[in-house]
Amino acid sequence: MIRPGSLFLTGATGLVGQKIIEVLRKNHPERSIVALVRHPRQAALLKGQGIDTVLGDLSHPLLGISPGDYSSLRGSLTEILHVAADLRFDRPVEECRLVNVVGVRGVLELARSSPQLRKLGHVSTTYVNGCRDGVFEEEPMPPVHEFVNGYQQSKFEAEALVLEAMRDIPASIYRLPVLLADSADGTISQFGYFHHLLRILPDSILPAIPGDPNLPVDLVPADWVAASLAYIFDFRFTASAIRHLCAGPNGSLRLSEVAEITCRTIERHPSYPAGRSVRSPQFVSIAKFDEIVKASKGSLRRVVVQLGPNVRLMGVRQEYSNAKAQADLQDSGLALPEMRSFLENAVNYCLDTEWGRKPPPAALAVHAGN
Repeated sequence: MIRPGSLFLTGATGLVGQKIIEVLRKNHPERSIVALVRHPRQAALLKGQGIDTVLGDLSHPLLGISPGDYSSLRGSLTEILHVAADLRFDRPVEECRLVNVVGVRGVLELARSSPQLRKLGHVSTTYVNGCRDGVFEEEPMPPVHEFVNGYQQSKFEAEALVLEAMRDIPASIYRLPVLLADSADGTISQFGYFHHLLRILPDSILPAIPGDPNLPVDLVPADWVAASLAYIFDFRFTASAIRHLCAGPNGSLRLSEVAEITCRTIERHPSYPAGRSVRSPQFVSIAKFDEIVKASKGSLRRVVVQLGPNVRLMGVRQEYSNAKAQADLQDSGLALPEMRSFLENAVNYCLDTEWGRKPPPAALAVHAGN
């Protein structure tokens, strides 16, 4: 039985979804949360946390929800927080669209047919800017004509649907950058492309990668993002708003700093040969990198293939303004960690777990400040 005044949550078992449930419950303990899940085992897990569930699939008509549950949702929900997404960078755009576009269309159909809906939050990404350089405000994006991967393109198309729906739905968009680790100890719940890029680059035979050494690299803690998203959605919601939940140009490390901190942290780790230095890559323009790729052969060619086209993201100069989000969070008490230590902890966690291939130590050793 779906209770009146419920919040409908997608992506509850994902990286952000798992972390945001606890915060949403703390913000409003009396509120019922109904999560969309694909498997009964996920439903059982969430039930143990006091979360109601409906079985479904974002890529199916009516979100794959049974007619009875769908009708009950329409009559009961007052809030929707759409967090779910296909985050894989290596999938063709047609595959990414099944969740990232078709799913959004289904969520918006549910919103339009729910007479008591008060607000809808859509989680997006700063990657919607594609290959365009610039400083991007918390505003709708103009048309983008070039993307590095299908994930970028599908999320841009999803935003377009939400922006159009803002004419008749009280909706807002929250763009997230790279979620590197948790803030306290560098724990990584989900390894992504950026983590594996950190693994490949030090001591790589690749002579260079695309990138501007002075480019701000927006890396944020997953737990901070979840708490900030929940705070703004619950207490500072503004219809038709766009917010960047990121560190911003002034709070981000530069690309050269990221490379230097990563290399020095690897050198100090017990698993690395004592006395051996880690070579940091040279940063070049995308045009120069394309020349290197074209001429690559043998083992160098294999590294280029392993990196894939997504390494070109490092060569796109993008900065994200977060002034509006900062204003919303002014009284929240939510602060970003000191970024150098945050990155060191994350790299150490990668090394401790061999980039997710083995469990972390029983008592996770925090290496900040070593």
